Amino acid sequence: MNTETPIPAEDSINVEEPTNSEDPLNIEDILIFNGVSKVYRKGGVEKVALNNLSFKLHPHTHTLITGSSGAGKTSLIYLAGLIKKPSEGKIYVKGSSTNDLGESERSTLIKNEIGLIFRRSNLLPYLSILENVMLPMISSDPSKAEELLEKVEIENWNRFPRDLSIEEEQKVALARSLVNDPALLLAHEPTGELDWEETKNFMELLRKMDNVTLLMTSDQKSLGQFFQNTHELKYGILKHLSSSE
Repeated sequence: MNTETPIPAEDSINVEEPTNSEDPLNIEDILIFNGVSKVYRKGGVEKVALNNLSFKLHPHTHTLITGSSGAGKTSLIYLAGLIKKPSEGKIYVKGSSTNDLGESERSTLIKNEIGLIFRRSNLLPYLSILENVMLPMISSDPSKAEELLEKVEIENWNRFPRDLSIEEEQKVALARSLVNDPALLLAHEPTGELDWEETKNFMELLRKMDNVTLLMTSDQKSLGQFFQNTHELKYGILKHLSSSE
């Protein structure tokens, strides 16, 4: 695995030393990585994307992780979102270990507790704005979707994705990611295709979402001004940059 020495615990994001216990570290924490590594193998070659990460996210905190291309940001989001499984270590969501979940249990946990937004909105072109937001809903009541569209400042909900700017698409995707009241919102470079003014507007909207735990990745360190905690991912290792706490 990576020959680089992992950073000391005190420089990391709320790091706990890895434990051999089968019990959750703290059921109040929304997300826990416990000694998590991700290694990709192809043609006999190993690439270490994440190297022995141990951290936790407290409820209703907003955390930014920066890093250049190839730093491991995508792998981090995919593991936190239960899209991929770790090569080593354990991941807990709301105090429950996710490593041994079956596909059905994993899908249910994602739908109920995790919201995801990416660099592009991935809205379905043949559905209206409102229909796109309602698509993952557990309930069929449109009132929640309408409330969120108002909150993200989107009007004329019968429009289709082709009628929207990229900024508007991202706002709709944000509403969709929150429609089931997730405990954890994962945002992977959501401002990557916005200009600075659009980025500021979008970040102000995210800042207002104070009832959810947010983990966002970006290659823009300047976005740290919008976050309580900022950290850098480099060579699969996480380093603390700043904190308002």
